Amino acid sequence: MDHPDYPLFPLTTVIFPGGIMPLRIFEPRYLDMVSMCMKGQTGFGVCAARPAEKDHEFSSPRAVGTLVEIVDFDRLDDGTLGITVEGRRRFDVVSTRQADNGLWWGEVDFIREDADSACPIEFSQLKQVAAALIEEIGLPYEQRGTAYDSASWLSARLTELLPFDAATKHDLLATNDPLERLRRIRPMVEIENAG
Repeated sequence: MDHPDYPLFPLTTVIFPGGIMPLRIFEPRYLDMVSMCMKGQTGFGVCAARPAEKDHEFSSPRAVGTLVEIVDFDRLDDGTLGITVEGRRRFDVVSTRQADNGLWWGEVDFIREDADSACPIEFSQLKQVAAALIEEIGLPYEQRGTAYDSASWLSARLTELLPFDAATKHDLLATNDPLERLRRIRPMVEIENAG
């Protein structure tokens, strides 16, 4: 069975399908990647990064990622390229290779998404946390619809926006059941009771 091949961008965070992420691009290998993707109208994979090993110069991608599409780009004030990507489909990385310029490539197997479900009342405080994060961040989220009652949407946005480490974000991205994702997030979020 053939697996599609995409350039991979290891980061300290993750993105889910439907998520929006601004990126600042300045390294030559990633400028080349963006140019190639825009010319070919293809996406690239975003994966949480493994820490760089002593004898390796570059961080490697973890085993699960998300195919993203470039939806906007601009030259930033500091002269670097700013792009905005939107998550399309999660994938498992089947195999990786590294080009001479350090860019990672991976053959991927797309993940079939579990059915979404309504968010149970037990997670109502997590809805408040997500709403506060989105209000603080503003754009691009204020221009998008929100779906706080969707377990999939809520767990994805919390994973993207909360300051978890890369390994934790990867584990949550790799969790297929959105309710299980919320169960894992809840104890990691310190919520003070107003009462």
